[in-house]
Amino acid sequence: MKGKVIIAGAGPGAVDLITLRAKTALEQADVIIYAGSLVNPDILAFARSDSEKINSAGLSLDEVITVIQNAVKADKQVVRLHTGDPAMYGAISEQMNELDKLDIDYEVIPGVSSVFAAAAAVKAELTMPGITQTAILTRRAGRTPVPEAENISRLAANNASLALFLSVADMPGLVKDLIAAGRPAETPIAVVYRASWPNEKIVCGTLADISEKIQAAGIKRQAIILVGKAIARSGEKSLLYDSGFAHGYRGTAQELKFSGKTALYAITRQGALKAGEISGGLNNAEVFVPEGLTADHSDFKSFGSNKLGKLLRLNWHLYDAHLFVMAAGIVVRKIAPLLEGKTVDPAVVVCDELGNNCISLLSGHIGGANRLATTVAGITGGNAVITTATDTRKLIAFDELAARNNWQVCNPEMIKVFNARLLAGDSIDLLLPEDVFEKHYRDIRGLHQIVTIEKAEHPVVVLNCKKDTGLPCLRLTSTGYAVGIGCRLDISADKIEKAVRAALNTAGLKLQMVKCLASTDLKRYESGLLDFATEYSLLIRFYGKKMLNSVKTPHSSPRAEKEFGIRSVAEAAAMLAAGNDHLILEKQKLDGVTVAIAAIVPTGSNNE
Repeated sequence: MKGKVIIAGAGPGAVDLITLRAKTALEQADVIIYAGSLVNPDILAFARSDSEKINSAGLSLDEVITVIQNAVKADKQVVRLHTGDPAMYGAISEQMNELDKLDIDYEVIPGVSSVFAAAAAVKAELTMPGITQTAILTRRAGRTPVPEAENISRLAANNASLALFLSVADMPGLVKDLIAAGRPAETPIAVVYRASWPNEKIVCGTLADISEKIQAAGIKRQAIILVGKAIARSGEKSLLYDSGFAHGYRGTAQELKFSGKTALYAITRQGALKAGEISGGLNNAEVFVPEGLTADHSDFKSFGSNKLGKLLRLNWHLYDAHLFVMAAGIVVRKIAPLLEGKTVDPAVVVCDELGNNCISLLSGHIGGANRLATTVAGITGGNAVITTATDTRKLIAFDELAARNNWQVCNPEMIKVFNARLLAGDSIDLLLPEDVFEKHYRDIRGLHQIVTIEKAEHPVVVLNCKKDTGLPCLRLTSTGYAVGIGCRLDISADKIEKAVRAALNTAGLKLQMVKCLASTDLKRYESGLLDFATEYSLLIRFYGKKMLNSVKTPHSSPRAEKEFGIRSVAEAAAMLAAGNDHLILEKQKLDGVTVAIAAIVPTGSNNE
């Protein structure tokens, strides 16, 4: 292994607070793994345009190490970019231990810690003659415990300045601990949210009033707390940009995360800042703001004055979800003309500019809006506002079960009937995988797992079974789909994605249900097709002329036959990839791209 690995601190947020050594490392890096919304995206501008940039939001330790290991094997230089200084709550020990096991050499570059950026923001010195010569950097116990000897109530018993990380979520509890340790109620305290970022926020007070001030300011996460007489200063207390932030998406169960492509919209400066923070915590997101708000956000897309409605019409089926950082009333009026039905509408979530409330507005289950609202609330530290009856009762609705597993509901008109029975506690038989039943339904009144469809005595929910029971039945299928694609030379990935999403929408399917793409081997090096497949981790199967011409298809392609001797590309490729002739969508064309879809029958199904 000849590649090089550098673990670098990005500094507290401001672009000009990164060290020269870390900047140089970014300039030379082939692969950059950065810590999502914790690292200012403008810092990535130091990197080469051809470098691979990977947002580690949601990645496990094993996945990060695998990326590093593969890059090193390819003789590439890797930068693992952490916020602040990696030595303080950077979780780098685990990474270094794994690299040591793999005998991969690495270097650590220090960074400016957020604690010192916070002290600078409030113009404070943590050690002052006659007051204290000691500063303690620590955190309050939370999801991660601290040793008993390091509890705040013990560390605060002396007069040292305290700098607390990761502790703002329970300010009343922290104040209680400090007072119990003997700190007087008039002890000065400052809370600095996102020190050195454009939306830095500072709240100063005393132990007596800081909890109320923090609640009013909407600060829930990503803040440094400075406590002690040394940080007292004169002058007005300042509240700057009013926005929220969190790193809570790691704490969300994987199956509750929203993994689709999301469009975010904001119409104010504060909303744009919030949208940027949220997008950093999502795996695949784009932000749209009015033209006047893009100056500080080079990666945002703009729309003209009073053009939000037109933009939504264009974007509606190009994204799996639409997230609005604005008033819910505006959103309702804008999306109303676009609504079609619960099985085809994308998810819609509304979030206020503080991130306090993330409201699932439309397509909560099949579209995933409930999961998206939960994911966003984890990022902002706010509340997911979910009103669907099953969710408020802590029940997994059957259409939600299908969405989480990327299954399709074959007869969606029965969803309401079966969810109503679930809520009422009425008897329902289930022919589902045993692990699904054990996880979600074992202790739910009225639900019974059966081993064969012949055992059904009540209305029944089945997976991959077409047998007629004579009883009301909600049919689910884990069928995957093969998408056949024909396209013009040098077509863009965006145009291919637009055509594929339009075809899937026509068929009532989601992109997550697609198992593979297929085309002629003449497109083996078509960059737009390859880029689209790479972005969504989709396998592409390529077929030669002889294979394609061996398939009987509903339609032929005179142009392809004349130029290449191939009678059909999209339909034939889809059927070959699916292994059958079950086209659920015959070819349709859009802007130079032809798409057809075939169903892949699940193995081991009961589809007799």
